[in-house]
Amino acid sequence: MYLTGDPMAEGKRIDFLVEELKNENWVVREDAAELLAEVGDPMAVDPLIATLKDADWHVREAAALSLAVFADTKSLEPLIKLMNDSKASVRYAAAIGLSSIADPKAVDVLKQALEDKSPVVKRVAKVGLEAIKRKNE
Repeated sequence: MYLTGDPMAEGKRIDFLVEELKNENWVVREDAAELLAEVGDPMAVDPLIATLKDADWHVREAAALSLAVFADTKSLEPLIKLMNDSKASVRYAAAIGLSSIADPKAVDVLKQALEDKSPVVKRVAKVGLEAIKRKNE
């Protein structure tokens, strides 16, 4: 993506991507979630949080990974809830987001994730717990 430096142009790009989060095609929704992270506008946080409830796991995963870029505490509770997702890749993405935020409120869910069936979820949960410990020492 080319950033023009023009706030009006960037705002329009964000608006377009936010609208694409509602597209009927899951691939378009997934791409929009990923692009919102690349653009890096904090105004994307709320729409990405709403996208964590998408019916398609690819889109939920992309939204969670994008929220990790922002590390906004607004996404803490929604990411904690996402740790119960049936898809390991979505739990992995949620754990990355929680690791990025590194808030002590995520300790319990990350400790539970140390027992996850997925080895990658376990590993990211461990990293998240270490990040929380470092941030709060």
